[in-house]
Amino acid sequence: MAAALVLAMAASTTPALAHWNGTGQDIASIHIYPYSYNSTWQTPLNRALSNWNATSSPANFYKSSNSGSTLTVKSYSNTWYGYYTRCGGMCMYVKLNSRTINRDASNWANFVTSVFVHELGHALNLAHNSVTSIMNHSRNRNGMIKPQPHDVSDVNAYY
Repeated sequence: MAAALVLAMAASTTPALAHWNGTGQDIASIHIYPYSYNSTWQTPLNRALSNWNATSSPANFYKSSNSGSTLTVKSYSNTWYGYYTRCGGMCMYVKLNSRTINRDASNWANFVTSVFVHELGHALNLAHNSVTSIMNHSRNRNGMIKPQPHDVSDVNAYY
């Protein structure tokens, strides 16, 4: 009986602590219009895409000139670092706030990567949580720059 319970638990596709918000994209292969910023920004932004693509999940972020999805980096008066908005099942808008990032980052490139990886997590339907996760508001943005095992597990279970 115990072996059957363990087997049933192993076959379950939903992590016990899954954190989804259902406001992300319909599929995990997500295109974004090619963004062009100076190399100071471009490198950590591209690293964010690569960090998701390197996971053992179906996440696949790529640039396409046919995409309606955009990334905008500029100074906003708001207090947030990044903001994700769904504009359809195959469309997203991501904004990064250069004002708050520049103000609070001690490792600037890592901070930018962490914020963008987090916003891409929302595109993958991930919700905020309080575990060791890129989706945790209290994470160390100067150090955590990759999706964590919990994030990958949630994406794998969702898609």
